[in-house]
Amino acid sequence: MAKTAILNGRVVLPDRVLEESGVLIEDGILTAVGTVTPDPDAAVVDAGGNLILPGFIEAHLHGGGSSDFMDGTKEDFETIARTHCLHGTTAMTATTLSAPYEEMKALFNLYRQAAAQSKTAQFLGVHLEGPYLSQELRGAQNPAYIRNPTKEEVDRLMRDAGDIILRCSCAPELEGADYLAAAMQEAGVVLSVGHSAATCAQILKAYDQGFRHITHMYCATPSIRKINQRVYGGVVEAAYLLDDMVIELIGDGRHIPPEVLRLALKLKGEDGVFLITDAMRAAGTDVEESYLGTSRPENRVIIEDGVAKLPDRSSYAGSIATSDAVFRNACDCGFPLPVVSKLMSLNPAIHLGVQARKGSLDVGKDADVVVLDANRQVSQVYVRGRAVK
Repeated sequence: MAKTAILNGRVVLPDRVLEESGVLIEDGILTAVGTVTPDPDAAVVDAGGNLILPGFIEAHLHGGGSSDFMDGTKEDFETIARTHCLHGTTAMTATTLSAPYEEMKALFNLYRQAAAQSKTAQFLGVHLEGPYLSQELRGAQNPAYIRNPTKEEVDRLMRDAGDIILRCSCAPELEGADYLAAAMQEAGVVLSVGHSAATCAQILKAYDQGFRHITHMYCATPSIRKINQRVYGGVVEAAYLLDDMVIELIGDGRHIPPEVLRLALKLKGEDGVFLITDAMRAAGTDVEESYLGTSRPENRVIIEDGVAKLPDRSSYAGSIATSDAVFRNACDCGFPLPVVSKLMSLNPAIHLGVQARKGSLDVGKDADVVVLDANRQVSQVYVRGRAVK
């Protein structure tokens, strides 16, 4: 039985920090948290007084290390997983972009291979972000591939990938969205409002259809506005009106300002928010140009001011952040360590339905552990007990 004891650290739990504490790992599972007395045959790691945290869980990212999930090779999946794992992400979803159906199907097939063989971050499932989005609120997604869901395509989608789609972000006001929502609900897929021009009333209806989350709120999710000279509430107002509607925020420090993160926590509470990177392929690299989605000329973006943008600067095109940077940004907003850890680990685990085995340092859960040094930089990463860094 492989045993590892990480000692002499500050163990961050959802409600407190345990000083001068540690964790014991046995065969990839946490078997002790807090005061740990390792067996003589256990490998001992001195955390040196640093933070011991649950691994970050990334519910929404597209790429990193110069690779994108839409690139279409198993090596790209491996590159993305390793790039983000070295920055503390121990589990993630593989997020799509709007694309022809055959490209989506190719990603599904690759996902199955990559999920079974990953040696670094664990793949939890596929996050479908597109093609069922609002043209008006598409952001940087390619308008040529955005479309309404049809019964034929939804049925094909569920046959091809109903077992691996974990989450679906879509615009619930689209024609055909009712059928899509019902099919996703039946398959146990998490439904999230994203890239939507819906009014508050339409979101309230979508809530009744099973939508319980908002994808990167404040980004392609409009607030109060006039339609034909009449004022309507929007996605943002609905999110705050519905007590158990959980909101996802991009935590790169560019997509939303610090005061908006503080506002969201004030209104929704620490259980109603989680943070993501929404990282694209330039994450973990040092480049000035890149691509959103596949490496085609029409998908070219520029990297400027710490964020990806369309070349005409009309829209952001995803972040270049890694989870450790998001963690540091949230800490800099003044939130306590247990709260920031929840935003990065436990809350996304709950959102994705994997909280029984991931998201916090509890006995019996997977030993997904990150150690951060005094500057909150990643010094050690364990995925199910295996040291990656």
